[in-house]
Amino acid sequence: MKIVTDSSCDLPKDLIEKHNIDVIPLKIEIDGIDYTDGVDLSHEEFFTKMKTSPTLPKTSQPSPQSFFDSFKNGVEDYKEVLSIHLSSKLSATFDAANVAKEKVEGDIETFDTLSGSIGVGLQVLKAAELAKEGLSKSALLETLREYRDQMNVVVYLETLENAVKGGRVSKPKEFVANLFNLKPIVHVEDGHVKILKTLRGKKRGVRTLIEEMEKKNIDFKDRIIGITHCDCLDDALALKEEIMEKFSPKEILLTTMGPVIGTHAGPGGLLVCF
Repeated sequence: MKIVTDSSCDLPKDLIEKHNIDVIPLKIEIDGIDYTDGVDLSHEEFFTKMKTSPTLPKTSQPSPQSFFDSFKNGVEDYKEVLSIHLSSKLSATFDAANVAKEKVEGDIETFDTLSGSIGVGLQVLKAAELAKEGLSKSALLETLREYRDQMNVVVYLETLENAVKGGRVSKPKEFVANLFNLKPIVHVEDGHVKILKTLRGKKRGVRTLIEEMEKKNIDFKDRIIGITHCDCLDDALALKEEIMEKFSPKEILLTTMGPVIGTHAGPGGLLVCF
């Protein structure tokens, strides 16, 4: 089975190569210049450009043609294709994949992760591991749905600057938030991003990520936890260390957040997926 995903997955290149995953890149426009995620714009370059841009970068889904080419090659080489994507509530990427699916003859399945960033990535990795184990497509999809439905994604936002640039928050609200040092915590629910709570101060905000994990009362010893960060590696490493000490998970996958979700999270954002 050939696994296909999109560049919102934020998976490191070594894992993509290890599992032979086909990644279809999204597009980003910054200051009127078009870039292709992961092709001519790295995560590091994206954050540098975003910080100096007066307007919010714009992201757009891949063309159906890019999916068509991937699906066609996948069917020819592997017979079966499973295409796993960013929440359909956040992007039209999933729709573009379905448009291509209808035009390619063969066994092609599309899957809506109802998630973003490493929440997509961990589901992609899960599918790749299950495929390697030789599970039938129906059994794999059933297991993947269960994994998706148990998944939690919580994000700490350091600033509301990008929300203001995007027109989602007014400047007076940003002023008030900055005045009182308020830090929003958002989470993914049914594929949508919703505000969970707003707290005063970075320390309390980051601590909430740990508290949300504690609330679930999960045994993490057989689980992989994902962390992505928006150009704040030191904070991400500190969070990783605390999670490892407190929960002793099977593995913690730490990587940078890409342009697709990073555009809205903004510099200093931290995402935990568990």
